[in-house]
Amino acid sequence: MTEQFDIMDRCGNPTGLVADKGSALHPGQYYHGTHVYVYNMAMEFLLQQRAYDKEFLPGGWDIVCEHTIAGESPAECAIRGVREEIGLCATENDLQFVQRFIWEEYNHIVDVFFFQTDFDLDKLILEEGKVIGAKKVSAQEMIELIETMHYRPEEYRKHIADEIKCRAYRSESC
Repeated sequence: MTEQFDIMDRCGNPTGLVADKGSALHPGQYYHGTHVYVYNMAMEFLLQQRAYDKEFLPGGWDIVCEHTIAGESPAECAIRGVREEIGLCATENDLQFVQRFIWEEYNHIVDVFFFQTDFDLDKLILEEGKVIGAKKVSAQEMIELIETMHYRPEEYRKHIADEIKCRAYRSESC
């Protein structure tokens, strides 16, 4: 069965229309997605390696990314993504909403969450066919990776790098 997504307006409100995954959208229509940055008390971030046959970023290292399916809230999407992609359990109270980004170029609205939890790489359950590896990286390595994510808007890269700096280095500018 093909996944279906709610079509949103620019403010993130459902329009009442639903589209199959991969359907083209008209101007003013958006898909919604979530990004989840998983990290532990030592400020080590969890990266997952995408399968080589994925259309977007094949074999690349990334964070938990999901499209919100029809009828699902952003928090529900983030919780599902964390569970499905890496086998960790989260609740809505565990998620820290960071920022909403609108990517006109791709008709996407993306809500970014941070999720602090202890995790053991050997105990992760990687989603078959989607995730083929996992590793921990330092906050500085995560910032450096984000700065190279030219497939994401500059505003996104800057804001998320600053967010990590604030959390990792307890910057006074936070």
